[in-house]
Amino acid sequence: MTIPFSKRHIKGPAWARDIPRGFKELTTNWLKYGSKEYTGFKTSGNKYENEDEFLELEGYKNSPNYIKTEDDIDDKSENLPIFTKAEKRKIIFDMFSASACLLGDGYVNNSTGVISSGLKAVYGPQYSNSKAISNISAVVFAGEVFSIMLFGYFCDIIGRRTATLIGNVIMCLFSILLAGAWTSGTHSKPTATKYYLDESTGKKYPLASNSLWSYICFLRFMVGVGIGSEYPAGSSWSSDISKKLNVKDRNMWFTMFTNTSIDVGFVISSFVTWVLTLICGNNNMDTVWRVTVGIGAIIPFCFFISRFRMKESEYFERNRLQTKKIPYLLVYKFYWFRILCFGLVWVFYDFVLYGMSSISSLILDIVLGDTSDLKTVWGWNVLFNVFYLPGAFLGCVASKYFGPRWVGSTVWIQGIFGFVMAAKLDILEKNIAGFTVFYGIFITLGEFSLGNNLGILCANGFATPVKGSCYLWCAAMGKAAAFGSNYLFPKLIANGGIKAPFYYAGAMGLTAAALLIILCPPMDQVTQQLEDKRFMEYLEKQGYICKSIVNYKVEVLEEESEVEEVNKNSLKIEANSAN
Repeated sequence: MTIPFSKRHIKGPAWARDIPRGFKELTTNWLKYGSKEYTGFKTSGNKYENEDEFLELEGYKNSPNYIKTEDDIDDKSENLPIFTKAEKRKIIFDMFSASACLLGDGYVNNSTGVISSGLKAVYGPQYSNSKAISNISAVVFAGEVFSIMLFGYFCDIIGRRTATLIGNVIMCLFSILLAGAWTSGTHSKPTATKYYLDESTGKKYPLASNSLWSYICFLRFMVGVGIGSEYPAGSSWSSDISKKLNVKDRNMWFTMFTNTSIDVGFVISSFVTWVLTLICGNNNMDTVWRVTVGIGAIIPFCFFISRFRMKESEYFERNRLQTKKIPYLLVYKFYWFRILCFGLVWVFYDFVLYGMSSISSLILDIVLGDTSDLKTVWGWNVLFNVFYLPGAFLGCVASKYFGPRWVGSTVWIQGIFGFVMAAKLDILEKNIAGFTVFYGIFITLGEFSLGNNLGILCANGFATPVKGSCYLWCAAMGKAAAFGSNYLFPKLIANGGIKAPFYYAGAMGLTAAALLIILCPPMDQVTQQLEDKRFMEYLEKQGYICKSIVNYKVEVLEEESEVEEVNKNSLKIEANSAN
């Protein structure tokens, strides 16, 4: 007899809990688990595997580690206070403050283009012929990977709030330093005796020391360190706060303040660059890139002020680690499969997202031809970045009703679009309107699907006490792929032409969809609510004393969940049959 998923953490090998059992589960779990994640438009959001799972959740609600939610408080059968509109707005605003600083990620990464354009305009071949032209764009991802690993570990111990505040200070400080980056031996204008002569054009450029490129790379790395803290710490904090909301609304608000915020950062950065270019003109790109980067420091500064007034979420305080002696071997033995699954999907997504971003100048060449008017270039850049927003916002709503598995797996449609664009690129290049529409749909589909739902998987797929420690591996894998894409995509074009990235993106989209829909463990709201409880039961089963690491008391379940007797005839269970 197949053990139901709700019992696999204590029955059978726990390390294999998430692995499909046999061919039948491999081919049917997408429907079984996906149906549980689908909440529809009239249900409360909770759907149960069987009656035992319903009783398990009802019993868990009496635990001191459970916090009352909007659903519980609005239960008219109990004489409990109802959330006022002001209280609900505060919860949502706290979620925004906790994670929406991720828009700084979008802002900083999108500003790479204007930094390169500015340095190329001022220093000419000194910059464009140096290794710095690729390092400046890629090094920020190296900083993010380092930071994700560091803050992912510490945010479970020192707290989400402290980790994000430290990250804000780093991001703000080094953004300001980057805006004013200067080194000895560097000049702003060519002089009579000191200049760099471009022999191919005869144009004179101001001298730049090699230390300038190294300094800018270092500052970009440190800005990446500041941004990286937002992934495990900010996302986990927002997820913890969302536990007070109606279970059906959590996915929507979470995605709104994580991935959608990143996309808003893309748009803000490109818009700021365009406006500054209109104001300063094509001949003042040094001013444009420095002011653009400097404005980026405002984002973490504002969030620092907002977060400083906040406290750790009540849910995290009830379930946080009480000791530094974390049983990591047991943690990763339990979660290794979903870390690998989520991480690989993130690799495919970031490889395409940031890889396509790194060749945006080539895509603009398709649209604009040989134009050198930077005002026009940055204007089109705004349009291309706006394409991210429809998919992101629509994806937020879709995730609320259909869940991360089904919505995320629609990335296969983006994959098909990638193949179509590659096959018909010769025709599309001659039809600018057609190319723009197809490219816009291609970008929108990516944000609608994986863009929004990766955060849900990684922030809600692990137990609260070790959420950051597991999230860090998924995010680090994704950002490492983003780092590599800056080097690989230009080589793809060099060897296979402009079509190659679209073929590559199509293949990765189809692979990611298959991984997500087939191998992703259950991510419905009931499973998410019970994950902390089941994780602690697993540790107890392994002989670990849970009270030594978290504020949690639990008895190991040997056969069935032991809860207070409930009149089963009165229960109205929204359940999918286990059969």
